[in-house]
Amino acid sequence: MFLLFIFDCDVFFFDCVVNCFYKCDIFQFQKQFLLLFYRNKTRVMTKKMNLRAGKKRKSNKIKKVGMPPGTLMYMGDKQEKPITIDVLSFNDNLVKLQQINSISEAFSFVSEESVTWINVNGLTDIGQINEMGNFTQLHSLLLEDILDTEHRPKLEILDDNLLIIIKMLYEGKDGQLVVEHLALLLGQNYVISLQEVEGEDVFSVLRKRIQNENNTIRKRKSDYLLYGLLDAIVDNYFLVLDKISEQIQQIEHQILANPQEEMIFQIQNLKKEAIALRKTIHPTRELVSKLEKLEHPLISSETHLFLKDLYEHSIHISETLESYRDMLWGLTDTFMGAMSNKMNNVMRLLTLISTIFIPLTFIAGVYGMNFKYMPELEYQWAYPVVLITMFLIGAMMFLYFKSKKWL
Repeated sequence: MFLLFIFDCDVFFFDCVVNCFYKCDIFQFQKQFLLLFYRNKTRVMTKKMNLRAGKKRKSNKIKKVGMPPGTLMYMGDKQEKPITIDVLSFNDNLVKLQQINSISEAFSFVSEESVTWINVNGLTDIGQINEMGNFTQLHSLLLEDILDTEHRPKLEILDDNLLIIIKMLYEGKDGQLVVEHLALLLGQNYVISLQEVEGEDVFSVLRKRIQNENNTIRKRKSDYLLYGLLDAIVDNYFLVLDKISEQIQQIEHQILANPQEEMIFQIQNLKKEAIALRKTIHPTRELVSKLEKLEHPLISSETHLFLKDLYEHSIHISETLESYRDMLWGLTDTFMGAMSNKMNNVMRLLTLISTIFIPLTFIAGVYGMNFKYMPELEYQWAYPVVLITMFLIGAMMFLYFKSKKWL
């Protein structure tokens, strides 16, 4: 890597010299040289910290340009696995979990005697999504929103259903923040959850609660199941924010202990995550507020109390995120101040060293003058006396600076 950097510098330096002499513009040469320096500096720092640019979402928006409204097309990352459908039916006396192959088969389990949770993993099968729309009588524009993984969180109020588009936040296997698109459809005695990917979600605790026969969720309707899903999503927002808080505290401790140049990259990454969280959390707070105030036949008065508590949690999350954003901006100022203080300490040390050598240089300059008659040069012990005197002067100045805590 070092040899490659030297080779790049040599070639670029030669080109800069030729161009600058040709154009007679020395400032252009300086600008190009500085750009080269910082470009290679950034490349080295990025490799050192194992930082990679975020993976861009392979969106199909370009392909969809010009198509009529309501055209169904999955807008997220390409998924290799086919979609899977889990049906969980429960009431006071039983819990039944099945894996099926089609949406139409899933709706055959919906009955008035139990609550049915239909969980669809994957949004790539347009036929299954269209079949769900036919059964629930959802407009094609709403189905289009379900398939748009970049859609803003929202609540859509219908006569017989409530459609919620929201984002799940959790930490992936590689430690990176994952923002997963999710759609929830509430109907009479059923809830449909449509997840973007299979394998990871935040509903494991809710599934365990349903398996427990003494849990409250077994005695309530589908609106309480919807609340349980939203509560699991919002609770996981707290976990994500706690992770960011730990990283902020860790970076702050490192900055105060020993600031390093690569820490600014960590701060910038946290700022990007905070921006992504803000785009998710603020619309979610508005969504929950609208749902808490909603008067709808599918939402009971008892569930409204839980939704009010959920709204308070969303406010807490939003305020916590804003405080973390302020902390990140303050952390940038702290970093710049720490680096400036570190540079000042280096300059102070160099200044003190130079100050110590000022009288020594003066003595050496006096006896280094080229005069023929200098009486001190004739003495036998002149040389050691001068050396001892210079050493004592340097030692006294060093001790003085040490007593002032300048060193």
